[in-house]
Amino acid sequence: MTSLLTDAVRETNFLSVGAIRTLLRDAAARERAGEKHGAILQTLKFALAGLRMAAINSYPRGDRVATRLASGMDEAVAALFDAGVEIHDDATHSLAICAIGGFGRSHMAPYSDVDLLILHSPGEENRIRPLLDFILYPLWDAGLKVGYAVHTPASAIDFAKNDMTARTAFLDVRFLCGERTLVNEFQASYEKLRKRTAKEFVTAKLSEQHMRHEKSEQSRYLVEPDIKEGKGGLRDIQTIFWMYKYVYGGDVFTKKSSASRALSDDDFQAIAKAARFLWSVRIHLHNLRGRADEKLTFDVQPEIAERLGYAGRSGMTAAERLMKHYFVNAVEIGRLTRSLYSQLEEEQTKRLARMPKLLPRMLLKDEAPGKPNLRLKNGRLHFENSARARRKPADFFRLFRAFSKRPKFDFHPSALALISENLASITSEVRRDPAVGAVFRAMLVHAKDPVKTLRVMAETGLLAKYLPNFGKTIGRIEYGLFRRFTLDEHALRALAVLSQIDRGEVADAHPIATEILSSSMNREPFYLTVLLQELIWTVKDRSIEDCERLVARIARRLGLTNDDATLVGWCAARRLLMMRTAQRRNLDEVSAISQFALAVGDRRRLDILLVLSVCHFRVVGMNSWDGWTRGRLSDLYQSTVTWLEGGDEALIQRFRERSYEARAEAEEQLADWPKAEKARFFSRADDTMLRALAPEMITKLAKLMRAAEEKGEPAVVAMTPAEGDVEAIIFTDDRAGLLADLASAVTASHASVRAVQAFTTDDGKVIDIFTIQSLDGAALDDPDAIKRLHDRLFEAAVSKPPKGPSFHRRLGDRRHLFHIQPVVRLDLEASKDCVVVEAEGLDRPGLLYQLTSALSEIGVIIISAHVATYGERAVDSFYLQDAPGYKITNKRRLQSIERRLLAVLSAGA
Repeated sequence: MTSLLTDAVRETNFLSVGAIRTLLRDAAARERAGEKHGAILQTLKFALAGLRMAAINSYPRGDRVATRLASGMDEAVAALFDAGVEIHDDATHSLAICAIGGFGRSHMAPYSDVDLLILHSPGEENRIRPLLDFILYPLWDAGLKVGYAVHTPASAIDFAKNDMTARTAFLDVRFLCGERTLVNEFQASYEKLRKRTAKEFVTAKLSEQHMRHEKSEQSRYLVEPDIKEGKGGLRDIQTIFWMYKYVYGGDVFTKKSSASRALSDDDFQAIAKAARFLWSVRIHLHNLRGRADEKLTFDVQPEIAERLGYAGRSGMTAAERLMKHYFVNAVEIGRLTRSLYSQLEEEQTKRLARMPKLLPRMLLKDEAPGKPNLRLKNGRLHFENSARARRKPADFFRLFRAFSKRPKFDFHPSALALISENLASITSEVRRDPAVGAVFRAMLVHAKDPVKTLRVMAETGLLAKYLPNFGKTIGRIEYGLFRRFTLDEHALRALAVLSQIDRGEVADAHPIATEILSSSMNREPFYLTVLLQELIWTVKDRSIEDCERLVARIARRLGLTNDDATLVGWCAARRLLMMRTAQRRNLDEVSAISQFALAVGDRRRLDILLVLSVCHFRVVGMNSWDGWTRGRLSDLYQSTVTWLEGGDEALIQRFRERSYEARAEAEEQLADWPKAEKARFFSRADDTMLRALAPEMITKLAKLMRAAEEKGEPAVVAMTPAEGDVEAIIFTDDRAGLLADLASAVTASHASVRAVQAFTTDDGKVIDIFTIQSLDGAALDDPDAIKRLHDRLFEAAVSKPPKGPSFHRRLGDRRHLFHIQPVVRLDLEASKDCVVVEAEGLDRPGLLYQLTSALSEIGVIIISAHVATYGERAVDSFYLQDAPGYKITNKRRLQSIERRLLAVLSAGA
């Protein structure tokens, strides 16, 4: 049998549906004759495997593969039924087998569930059981996930009345085999139920959709989407299908309904096109995984793109083009869902006696001259004169401005349809219209929910037409593990954070940003900078200068003054400058602050960069914002303000005052210490240490050093939880390679180093202060984990391990899927006493250990280390001195450092 099936598939590249029934019928005959035990099961397994292979190889379109797989399953179930009837013929007229769910819609992925509705005559439960077992057990044994419900026609309807999941599944019921009259009886009763409960069904489906989206982070723009359950996925298309069919009694894909006016012909085509694309992705995803898997993760995106015929183009890889197509598709599904629901609600409101008809006074004028071309139709925003709106596309923007003022008045579906059909009227003249620019700016700054407004604009296509460069970011991803969302979704979510800050809703979390916005006379530059922050991805080679000019040009077109437009362009092009400085530099050095302040230049730029950094990092990654990040940004901002106001002298005075205040508070906390002992400790703690550490940390350090000396301990380690991270203080004898050994201990404890500060004393002791976080960015608060980390750090501090550590990727670590070009940058201007070296490359277990070991072997001293990780990308910054404690300036010495670190980075690339 195996040979027969394999030969049939090989010779025709297709296993016909009819062949499955023939093969199973022959296998059943042999099994009944006692010729071969298990012939049905063996044949079923090979037939289904052959069907999958043949269908995928024969059809490029996923929807056709899905239909062929469902047809094959039809034949398999029917063949098992026919074979079972040969043995249990007394149940023939008491049983009907129906497909429901996706199987009922004749669409199945290679590893989809097989959902069945078994209908039987009243009182025949015992009679049908043997036949039912004969059919179901081979399906289960073949590895299929079979779900089934057994009912009489009447009990099925009763069940559907009280269970919305069952009612939805039964909507797609399709007769397979058995007694058809049972199905006819069920369908007649179901039709009566459907016609009287349409509103209830639509409400339930939209509620389910909302809850499902909440579970998937309420975004259709996740860079690793769930193509079935995620927003904009197949389930959303099915929701459109269900609502349409339940309300109108027709199939949305065939338009078999007298009420097809709910969707236009273009809408029907768009739904079919979206379904074809998603089914193509899903078919290949199942086939590639060899199991039912709906998550389109980074590791499979390139292979899926290749199978679907995508190729790299215009600076985008094949995988990025696939995902852009996916996200554009998702936007279209969102538009279609909104369109259908709006139409359904529109028909319902027509029957209501009282709906508001007059525009509220606040909507009778806006930032453009003249009365807006608006009215309320059945409580929804519509154009008063549609013909005028077609002639004057500025009316499109005034419609959205009205919505931004009063979002409780939703859009009339016909108004949105009119806009989508007339996007060609958005010409360069419209884009340069100052009145349109004024309306758009107000839509951002003075809206109740600017993001909701912009999302609907994006769904209609209007936003991309008005801001073509922003349109290029729609659906585009930065391929890697750091970002959660597409570029456009990131910008909109950052804008939502800005709106919260502007309204004072997060003042406790972001006091500086809140104060900046509340005291600003003009908030438009902040909003436009956040909205346009990702346009650097649309310019050649991602040139900062070209991006600056592009954004400034757009800002001027939108109506900003030349000074404000230049400001927006400068800040948007350098959106990461402030955070990179905060993460990679020693903020207790005058040189680091002055270098940053000179680059920024003035207070307005600094204010926008601070707000932009908060908005950007609040949303960019899963754990990209925390207390440590907030503290670093705040410290950098305050120090830069001081420098801008008074230069180096003012900043030195700020550091001196901070050092004095820290010492005074620490001395107060050590009030019970003898004066001589206290003085001895502070003689070992220089100003660098005092201004770098909080008073509580200084006090803890003093007690640690006292305990170590009293007990004669070779080393002491103290661990303190700090806003989800752990601060570890290590006091021990200095030695070559110490920092590398401590970094290895952190990695061995399944944690990662975020920052290291090192201080040395005159008597050869070293104080290393580590900020440590969990590998996944979650709070590191497990007492047992902290205890293990403490013990490993102590062992490393006491003595060098006898052998080097070995590092292995943890389960689920996907960093190796990506390629990062190794880069080593040396900066002699960032520090007065040290050379700052940045080592950037692919992150991996033990990378910090390997880098610090290499530096130790070269013979340089690591004064501090600052570790920044962006998904698969690591940027480790080191403040280095030569062995005697001097700044490294020798060219050959610097080249040696660069070559050695590049070799380490390249070893894992």
